[in-house]
Amino acid sequence: MMRLFFSSVLILLMSARLSAQSANASELMNKGCYAEASVLFEKTVTGNNPEYSDLTNLAYCYIMMHDFVKAEAVYERILQHPKKENIQHFYYGEVLRINGKYDKAKEQYNIYKTAFPDDFKADQRIRSCDSIALWNKNKTKYSTGKISDLNTDSDEMFPWISDGVLHFSSNSRFLLEKNGVTSNYKDPQIFNIFIYKNNSVALKKIAAKDSSSFTAYVPAYGKEVLLTKKIKVTPTGEELSPSEISVDKKTFIPSGAPQGYTFSHPCLAGNGKRMYFVSDMPGGFGGTDIYYSDFDGTSWSAAVNAGNNINTPGDEMFPYITAHDSLLYFSSDGHPGYGNMDIFVSRINSGKWSSPVNMKAPVNSIGNDFSLVYKNYPWDGYLVSNRYPDSKGGNDIFSFNLEKPTIIKPVDTTKPFVYNADPNLLYAFFETGSSEIAPEYKGIMDSLIGLMKKYDYLNLSVTSFADVRGTEKLNAQLVQDRVNAVSNYFSAAGISSSRIIGTPGKTVSDREIPNLTFHVQIGFVVKENQEAYFEWRTYNKYKISSFKKKNGYTYFTGNGSLSDMQALARDINTRFNLGAYVIVSYRGIVFDDTFYAPNRRVEMKLFNK
Repeated sequence: MMRLFFSSVLILLMSARLSAQSANASELMNKGCYAEASVLFEKTVTGNNPEYSDLTNLAYCYIMMHDFVKAEAVYERILQHPKKENIQHFYYGEVLRINGKYDKAKEQYNIYKTAFPDDFKADQRIRSCDSIALWNKNKTKYSTGKISDLNTDSDEMFPWISDGVLHFSSNSRFLLEKNGVTSNYKDPQIFNIFIYKNNSVALKKIAAKDSSSFTAYVPAYGKEVLLTKKIKVTPTGEELSPSEISVDKKTFIPSGAPQGYTFSHPCLAGNGKRMYFVSDMPGGFGGTDIYYSDFDGTSWSAAVNAGNNINTPGDEMFPYITAHDSLLYFSSDGHPGYGNMDIFVSRINSGKWSSPVNMKAPVNSIGNDFSLVYKNYPWDGYLVSNRYPDSKGGNDIFSFNLEKPTIIKPVDTTKPFVYNADPNLLYAFFETGSSEIAPEYKGIMDSLIGLMKKYDYLNLSVTSFADVRGTEKLNAQLVQDRVNAVSNYFSAAGISSSRIIGTPGKTVSDREIPNLTFHVQIGFVVKENQEAYFEWRTYNKYKISSFKKKNGYTYFTGNGSLSDMQALARDINTRFNLGAYVIVSYRGIVFDDTFYAPNRRVEMKLFNK
């Protein structure tokens, strides 16, 4: 009995000690001392029956320490615990995704989806796993860099370029003191505006007493745009009001906007006549959505949601419109991404924004990535991130750069080109093995018929050709049939056969013949008016045009000889990896193939007998 008594006392003492360690660990964790807390939690979870809360807290500490390998091991234990909650499958999936175990992560997300079918995050994370696996196979043309002279252990946010100078906001007391200013405010969320020039930081706008915390300074088109929070000093401390946008010191409020909701993250576009912003007002697609409002010279119009191509059930923030108003950069946690907030880009088309494209690593990371702005579009700019281990503090400003293509041989893609031009020589081209006249060439023939009817001294020579793939017997018949088809077309229109001289030609392999033009095809899509998109894909280095082709549109650059366009295609593929190749056209008609099509033809030429 005595031995049993001492054994029970020992168990109670050990339990009390573990309970005390757990309480101390929780206190350290709540203070942000994750490394110290994890040491104590590691002790409390030893054994076969750890407390469920200690396991989940330990996993949280490891995540905050960015030790995702240890976090994964703890989640394996959490999912075996009798008190396990279904939400832990989602967290386990997050850790597996970060550790690159995409298939296992998808298994956990699917389990979570079964338990919470209405939560969009499960499907979004599954798509993210599939997307990241593909993104990792493609080499990026972007690089990012740290800015040691600018960032502190506080938050540096909202970069903005004005007159070539970087403006940003920060709640750093160190930067204030470095500029000879001491703040009387205690609230760490009070921001001031700084400028970064010649590798040094200077104060631009300071939060004065009973004034405003300056969250962002985003001037554009000669207008001063500020995002502020009013500060009210009370006996118990400072109180900050919700964010407020002002344009030239006038409060920005869209017409009919409901009261009590935030309006933040401003960006002017359209020569200062349109404001893009973020709001949590009712009627959106998720938490915060991107909207825009237009200025008529007196007031701002009702807010217009950017649409469900941009906005999701998650949060969309930090809109940024490029100077030519065609690209929208923004951050979201609702589209497939690496984790938390990622940066996306969308192009406007026919008044609607296209499906967003993830900017991929290293622009994006497993942390929060947002607030992208350009310094020199499209080559370099700035973004904000709390990525580990590069961030000094909470959020830092990083630079990004796009690899500049090496120009091997400059090509004038807009100069008209006609090889060995003969203005009197016209063509009709045929499908393989066919002598049927395609509708697009009948207009050419009709113009010749009109001239022959007007001037009776004009006659027509018709010479036909075939490509090298058919047998000699087949091609001999084919060139005769093609001569007959054209001659019959003219005769049916009232032109006497005595004025038509038809000559069956031969089998040929020439690719460069008079009046044909070669180009480089960049892409083929079913939509028209996509020239701007393909110019963007080639960093706006080439003028892009298009041909209608069957059920879609061929987008191309260049007008020149075969050899010049072959060189241009190699250049484009080397620098942009677009799968570009040479195509050939005649009078705005693009051929199905480049190699054989020029030789499936008849040549038509007027002459004076």
